[in-house]
Amino acid sequence: AGRITTLTNENGSRSEFTYDALDRLVQQRGFDGRTQRYHYDLTGKLTQSEDEGLVTLWHYDESDRLTHRTVNGEPAEQWQYDEHGWLTEISHLSEGHQVAVHYGYDDKGRLAGERQTVHNPETGELLWQHETEHAYNEQGLANRVTPDSLPRVEWLTYGSGYLAGMKLGGTPLVEFTRDRLHRETVRSFGNNAYELTSTYTPAGHLQSQRLNSQVYDRDYDWNDNGDLVRISGPRQTWEYGYSATGRLESVRTLASDLDIRIPYATDPAGNRLPDPELHPDSTLTAWPDNRIAEDAHYVYRHDEYGRLTEKTDRIPAGVIRTDDERTHHYHYDSQHRLVFYTRIQHGEPLVESRYLYDPLG
Repeated sequence: AGRITTLTNENGSRSEFTYDALDRLVQQRGFDGRTQRYHYDLTGKLTQSEDEGLVTLWHYDESDRLTHRTVNGEPAEQWQYDEHGWLTEISHLSEGHQVAVHYGYDDKGRLAGERQTVHNPETGELLWQHETEHAYNEQGLANRVTPDSLPRVEWLTYGSGYLAGMKLGGTPLVEFTRDRLHRETVRSFGNNAYELTSTYTPAGHLQSQRLNSQVYDRDYDWNDNGDLVRISGPRQTWEYGYSATGRLESVRTLASDLDIRIPYATDPAGNRLPDPELHPDSTLTAWPDNRIAEDAHYVYRHDEYGRLTEKTDRIPAGVIRTDDERTHHYHYDSQHRLVFYTRIQHGEPLVESRYLYDPLG
């Protein structure tokens, strides 16, 4: 049937794919050993997915529209529709808060309004909301957005929707001039006080940019493979070197009093390695599971899903330090979203952050 069943990367690691009799993917095992499974009903809809112990159930209405999900038995997103079948609300619980996005439409079925709300799930008290209105031109193209309590944002388009200019609260912000291929050639902003001019190579690559202030002028050079090899400015030049496979190998910065070259080393699969020029004692040649465990600055730890859970300062050889290295901890919900971050130093949490998400992530 021509389906890919095994993918072997340049490090020799394998990712395997399994299908059912109807050519649907039912299992995938990644380079890092993470295994995901998928189950379908008789009509082909996904009804259950498994991800290293996380079991997600997908539920639909009689019109085959997705209505809600559960993860390990806990409610996740919920979808609601109107009589036209248009999505009117998507909601979920995020760190104990009921978070929802509500949609309104005009008589042509176009999105006319979007309202985000956060409620206390126990009392129903509205804790926060924000509304955005959308408008369209005679051609049916979106041309105005009005955020709640903020100036409206308008954009002028031509043809099939190419951007020609933008306004904020009625004040022009930026105007664009384009060539016959609709590439930007002139950008005017700051009440036309500034004008950025761009030119292109015959192959379509950006060749130069000129601004009123020459300190920001840039020239761009490319090789035959389409890789950017040089950016030249009035004060500095940046040169980029690549391997035979097109991977970035070095960046060189040149100025009248500066010449710095930063090398980059990778394993055959493209994962970053300690560069032998900077770390001649390193014996590391590959990351077989595509998870980088350490570099010149940090030591990393990942969980079974491949998520970064811990990042600790790497202490250089010969440096004596006691308990002052910083360790960053990352915590996720069942949807693989970062919900809590903390930084530990001197054995104490110095920085803590918590994150809430709308149902769209």
